[in-house]
Amino acid sequence: MTDVYVSAHTVSVHIGRPPPEVFDFITTCSSWPRWHPATVSVAGAVDHPAREGEVIVEKVRHGILRDTFPWEVMECRPPERWQIRGKSKRYGQKVKITYALNPRDGGTLWEREMRFYLPGWFALLDRLFFAAMLRRNSETAVRQLKELLESP
Repeated sequence: MTDVYVSAHTVSVHIGRPPPEVFDFITTCSSWPRWHPATVSVAGAVDHPAREGEVIVEKVRHGILRDTFPWEVMECRPPERWQIRGKSKRYGQKVKITYALNPRDGGTLWEREMRFYLPGWFALLDRLFFAAMLRRNSETAVRQLKELLESP
């Protein structure tokens, strides 16, 4: 079965902290369960800003679905760009996530782009259900990260 490019979405938020601080926090993957609603746990290169070639293993929960994603850092250009790609162990979908950070108004504009490549049969389910759920999770994640980083 061939993978089909299904969809992508980008969410962004302004965070009242400088780009190097935001970059270090969001690429230190041990912080993910604190702000991303789907992240259950992480392992691997999680105690420092993950660098190119390093691997993070994330256990996720989307509603009733559980899965594990081994993510490889494909690009790391502090403090402006970070990209990971992974493949679901259970369902086979491939995902690429890119973080872009730009200085803006005394803080950081953070953009998070997520691209999905799914096995043929999964593409239909994505259109019916998963794409909207994943977008909501992404929107919640950037909002929660902003609140976390801007709290005293």
